[in-house]
Amino acid sequence: MTVTTEYAEYVTNLEYDDIPEDIIDYAKKLTLDAIGISIGATPRAKSSDSFIDGVDSLADGGDSTVFATGERLEPEYAALLNGALIHSLDYDDTHRGASHHPGATVIPASIAVAETADREVSGRELITAIVAGYEVNCRLGMAINPESHYERGFHGTATCGTFAATAAAAKVVGLDTEELINAFGLNGSQAAGSQQYLANGSWNKRAHPGLAAHAGVLAVSFAEAGFYGSADPIEGEDGFFNAYSDDPKPELATEGLGERFELTETGIKPYPCCRYMHAPLDAIFEILSTKSIASSEIDRIVVELSEPGVKLVGRPVERKQNPQSFVDAQFSMNFGAALAITEGEATVDAFIETSESEHSSEFKRIMEATELKTTDEIAEIFPEKWASRVTIETADETYESYVEYSNGEPENPMSWDDEIEKYEELTDHLPSATRNGLLDAVRNLETLDTSDLSAPIEADGQIGTTLSD
Repeated sequence: MTVTTEYAEYVTNLEYDDIPEDIIDYAKKLTLDAIGISIGATPRAKSSDSFIDGVDSLADGGDSTVFATGERLEPEYAALLNGALIHSLDYDDTHRGASHHPGATVIPASIAVAETADREVSGRELITAIVAGYEVNCRLGMAINPESHYERGFHGTATCGTFAATAAAAKVVGLDTEELINAFGLNGSQAAGSQQYLANGSWNKRAHPGLAAHAGVLAVSFAEAGFYGSADPIEGEDGFFNAYSDDPKPELATEGLGERFELTETGIKPYPCCRYMHAPLDAIFEILSTKSIASSEIDRIVVELSEPGVKLVGRPVERKQNPQSFVDAQFSMNFGAALAITEGEATVDAFIETSESEHSSEFKRIMEATELKTTDEIAEIFPEKWASRVTIETADETYESYVEYSNGEPENPMSWDDEIEKYEELTDHLPSATRNGLLDAVRNLETLDTSDLSAPIEADGQIGTTLSD
């Protein structure tokens, strides 16, 4: 049986009662995380206005909710906008093995389609669709071989996310196996996402999951209408594996499918930056929490990371030591180290405000004093562990901290209290009734209908003007 067929059969056959309670609970936590980030991105990310205005110039009403603005659009456009906003702060969930962000494509596609279905979609059905999408997304990301995929210049959040958004949306509308195979067939011509955004800190990356979610909704609509898609779009001679990777691992695509859930291997971010920066930031904060070190005392900071991590957040050195935008800062370990040391925090607002301000001479000095390198110790355990060792050197003493699993990883998870604190920080501009109503709806989703998710937003008649203007 092909990977494509196995995915289609898994998705169409998955039932809510097949999903353990801890998986359901974590799916709700990931859903709250995604929705909160999408709302928080609107007043914080400069790209938000262009996304909202661009979509509004194309869309003309509908039934699917844009959580950040309260407006309702056609499902493909709501999925596009929600997906882009979820990823706009680089604060969204990350699957370590796949090395990408699964929620930003799966969650907006499934909610958008559920809100426009010709029947009331229950919260249980929505949760089932989200779980199905994550299982496809994470496994496909591992099978494409993230390192090879990135070396070819692709962004897995976008490429794998196209198939995953399709899986989630298909589960909501009830496509049968053959229809879903045809939808996947169309994905082979839609999966895209270039890493070239790193060249100038552009907004392309933020748009990627939105475009993938949009593509997923379209693929399902086409399949419902009888579209005949390409055969073997994932494993075929010119399919996803062979076209997008020099060293795919197809055996990982279905390993454990239906037996274990990769969804719980997805980490939640406590910092709004590249996941490779999280373990070093934890290490720096650990040192600072136990030692009183003034930034002026620091001569050198050495950050040990995996080679892919060094490439992404440490090279080219000149650019990482001189970030020009919020996006640049989110992919600069030099910036992250300087922020943690000089400001004592790495919150979303600290990242944005500091990245968009003139840096002090001391801030610049710490960025220049930060060095990244790979060691055998770190390389040997990657990608199973995204560990880091940080060494801070002063004239008188050397301080060291090793972090095996950063905060938010499955082995060191964020609690519901941690997630709610993050959510409340991101949505602090909303009226408390709206914020709390949305939180309660997500936490009790299995007892509600999908329409109950948007009810608190809809009840707030000012949310659209408050966030858009």
